[in-house]
Amino acid sequence: MSRLKAVLYLNQFYAGRGGEDMAHSGLEIDNEAKGPGIGLQGIWKDEMEIVKTISAGDNFINLDDNYELVKDEIVAAVRDAEADVFLAGPAFNAGRYGVACGRVCELIATELDIPVVTSMFPTNPAVEMFLGKVLIAVSTETAGGMRKSLPQFANLALKLAKGEALAPAKVDRYIETGIRINEVDEHSAAYRVVSMLLNKLNDKPYITEVPLRKEKQVAAAPAIQDASKLKFGFVTTGGLVPKGNPDKIKMYAADSYGSYDIDVETFNKKYYESIHGGYDTTAVNEDPQRLVPYTAAKDLEKRGIIGSVAPYFLSTSGIGTNVGMSQQLGSAMAQQFIADGVQAVFLTST
Repeated sequence: MSRLKAVLYLNQFYAGRGGEDMAHSGLEIDNEAKGPGIGLQGIWKDEMEIVKTISAGDNFINLDDNYELVKDEIVAAVRDAEADVFLAGPAFNAGRYGVACGRVCELIATELDIPVVTSMFPTNPAVEMFLGKVLIAVSTETAGGMRKSLPQFANLALKLAKGEALAPAKVDRYIETGIRINEVDEHSAAYRVVSMLLNKLNDKPYITEVPLRKEKQVAAAPAIQDASKLKFGFVTTGGLVPKGNPDKIKMYAADSYGSYDIDVETFNKKYYESIHGGYDTTAVNEDPQRLVPYTAAKDLEKRGIIGSVAPYFLSTSGIGTNVGMSQQLGSAMAQQFIADGVQAVFLTST
């Protein structure tokens, strides 16, 4: 019996073409498994093989002009491979990679009559963009969990290739789509709800049929009434640091921030750089004031539009940081500003 065929999309890093320095590299198509694809084939054994690996740099594929240039080539490669399923990733919690995976999967699902699946951490920004359009297997937050992430990714892809029905999200380990499908159950709703209640009261495991979101709402800060009387500070989540990153702030999943004095004479590309791991830092590295526009703020101060501006900025790398750590960092920044008499903040991002 012949093996089923799969085509896999990877970014430049996982295809073995290079790191951030190759994020602008164009489309490549290889007639073999690369990177995570080798692990997927090991799980599938003789049931399915990757016949093509399509790869591109994250910055390249996410530029609309580039995407328009290569999308027909991607579709043609998958069509010519006579693939039974198309996979992309895993993207883990990498935003650019997640968007690329979702975008290419949606393209194949729209243009060709074959199933698609990608794999991401649930808080990847791309999940919200493509949930309901693309099946998304649950991955770990980072590539450190590759071995844990691949089995459920492989299982979903194989089921899709075989045309088998998927089990509920909690069983097959994919991100819930919110789409409800009617199923016949051996027990009535009354029986099921009483069973769940008894399990809950007795501290036994149960799965609710109506899960509720538990996202905490954050109240908006009060509006500024008169900026001319306030002292402003700068915060950036764009990863701007002095050259060499003296505080060793992480480019991903940061757990610290830095406080850096600003000297207009040295606030330039010779002395500053962005270490953020989630966007193209070229423009910021050419001029750090694209991220922290300090001289523009000083001009507002001279014109009396704002009261004053603190001669320093606080910086961290805002990608992959969980909610708890974000709250911790934000609280520490706020305390530093309060101690310095800062009353309002310019918060810049990517």
